[in-house]
Amino acid sequence: MKRIIYIIILYPLFFISCLKDEPLKLSNNGFTPVEGNDDWSISTLKSENIDSTLVVKAFEHFYSKEELPMSKSLLIIRNGKLVAEAYAKDKNDINEIDNTQSCTKSVVSLLVGIAINKNLIPDVNQSLFSYFPEHFDANQEKRNITIRDCLTMEIGLEYKGGDDSEELVHTKMNSLKFVLEKPLVSKPGSSFLYSDFSPQLVNGVIAKATGQSVQRFAEENLFNPLNITNYKWETSKDGLNLGAFSLYLRPRDLAKLGQLCLQNGIWNNKVIVRNWIEQATIKQSKTSSYGYFFWLNPSLNSYSMEGNGRQLVFVCPAKNLVIVHTAFPYTSIPLWGDLNPVINNIYQACK
Repeated sequence: MKRIIYIIILYPLFFISCLKDEPLKLSNNGFTPVEGNDDWSISTLKSENIDSTLVVKAFEHFYSKEELPMSKSLLIIRNGKLVAEAYAKDKNDINEIDNTQSCTKSVVSLLVGIAINKNLIPDVNQSLFSYFPEHFDANQEKRNITIRDCLTMEIGLEYKGGDDSEELVHTKMNSLKFVLEKPLVSKPGSSFLYSDFSPQLVNGVIAKATGQSVQRFAEENLFNPLNITNYKWETSKDGLNLGAFSLYLRPRDLAKLGQLCLQNGIWNNKVIVRNWIEQATIKQSKTSSYGYFFWLNPSLNSYSMEGNGRQLVFVCPAKNLVIVHTAFPYTSIPLWGDLNPVINNIYQACK
């Protein structure tokens, strides 16, 4: 929960000051979930053995204008049932899609697992060079970069943060070539460097291996089976879906992806992705608490999808728990606030 490094859009200080002075939240109207036509079963805290006192504290923090000024939604799913949800800025956000930011990376990870299940990708040890050799120069170390190196953020290519990410979005050259022209700063597979370049390369592999757009592959094999129909996925100028960010989903659909992970890839008794989540959500990086585009939280026996602005899908198998938090996604760090009291209270509430 303590390290979140994402594409950041910096706002002028005067804008931040104005935001803090304006009424940013609705009044605390509780957290009773509503029935919806989206496959979620509704339950109560008591029925799912959750301490309501601690949950009340969590939602008080969530609604706070001072502590979490940009928070938009908070959902709790336990034992596969939606037991609490609230929308602090606009009640209509329940049906609105928004940028999940770097949670997109974890979705890309799921798509890799699905492609491996379908024998479209043999395994994570395949080199990128074997998929798009035309974008490589003669540097042999670059040619050795594997899918696994990308998934663990160990590609070794230079990445300087938000400016590089913005250039990736707007470059008129092929986005894969743009990334692969970056100099090596470490040997591929040797050290962790969080980068928005890695998932773009993986999306290039998915598109080449499947023979269709990443979005279409996701639609057919992940979104449709989960009845996720309202979404948007932006692309770079070359038409490749952005692997690092800009997948737009509803909070309840983001929760479905978390629940799918909790259920080890099974949804409504159907296998969506097999023998992947167990690997993607254990330590795979040599130097960081990171799996395959998933953050690991050993202190809470959990893992998570995380994105700029405190977008979060927190998954805890030991508690049979999923927590989803979304916020205005285009803020700088001073406005993010501290989400730990929310997560810790909910975690401790689950008996």
